[in-house]
Amino acid sequence: MPAAYYDENGNRVKQCTKCKKVQPVEEYYKHKEGVTADGLQPRCRHCTLAKYRDQNQRRAKKRKQKTHKLNEAHIKWIKEQQGKLSTRQVAKAFSKRFWAMKVTNSTVHRIFTGQIHAAPNKKDETLSVYDLLEQAQSYTGSVEDYIEEIDTKKVRF
Repeated sequence: MPAAYYDENGNRVKQCTKCKKVQPVEEYYKHKEGVTADGLQPRCRHCTLAKYRDQNQRRAKKRKQKTHKLNEAHIKWIKEQQGKLSTRQVAKAFSKRFWAMKVTNSTVHRIFTGQIHAAPNKKDETLSVYDLLEQAQSYTGSVEDYIEEIDTKKVRF
């Protein structure tokens, strides 16, 4: 690490280890005492900020990749705790039981109330629009009669 020095004009300057530009010491951040002889960071402010921006982008990308989805075992365990523990206690116990994951109190509450991860209807109870069209082809009566026979609550659009 090049230390700061005085140039021919008497200005105190230093060479950046990254961009290799010789700049005045005002362009460098201070370093912890005793780490460098001149008490300044080895990289100029511009290179230091670029380094931290790059690190933050990479870390944000990793954080996004590390977001975990709750699987059936997690949801089942949370639902088993309903009535035994409060939502806060369930969230805390969840992070201890499944140590690499965390769940918020509001997520636990929404699972308890069935707002998310509700038990899906059985596939044979619901009909897709395509199933309706298939059945309509084999129906011998009028279209109006067929539509009246169908329970619209069972149709998935």
